[in-house]
Amino acid sequence: MKKILIVLGAPNDHLGNLSQIAQDRLACAHSFYKANNDFKVVCTGGFGQHFNTTDKPHYFYAKKYLTDRNVPETAFLDCPPSSNTMEDFQMTKDLVLEAQPDILVVITSDFHLSRARALYSRIINYPKVVFIPASSSLTEEQLLPLQEHEARALKRLQES
Repeated sequence: MKKILIVLGAPNDHLGNLSQIAQDRLACAHSFYKANNDFKVVCTGGFGQHFNTTDKPHYFYAKKYLTDRNVPETAFLDCPPSSNTMEDFQMTKDLVLEAQPDILVVITSDFHLSRARALYSRIINYPKVVFIPASSSLTEEQLLPLQEHEARALKRLQES
């Protein structure tokens, strides 16, 4: 049985320290993997002014987070150096459609889930998918602008 877990990227700082958003997503992925260690894992994220200005792609730091928590290197598939959610799905589309997994799991932040699901439907639309929302541990004050951004972005996506 083929099973794939995609963890969407999130910011890290100029030293490679993962943001709270990234840590929340990766903690969710780690918990999922511990209970489902027959999944192959794909971490997304490359470079971008808004989320990673280091000399290593974001997925490097995401994989390190997971391997430091005993997810074996052999669990990982190729990770795309995407720079946003649309590219996350554009760059994993061929992998998903070629692998034809029995189950595909996508993990992203709870506040990002609606837009990620809409983009996934437009770009990949593979039917055997489950989205898992990583609970955000951000404060309400930190979360509000992100929720507003997501609402605006989803509205633009629906209008296009």
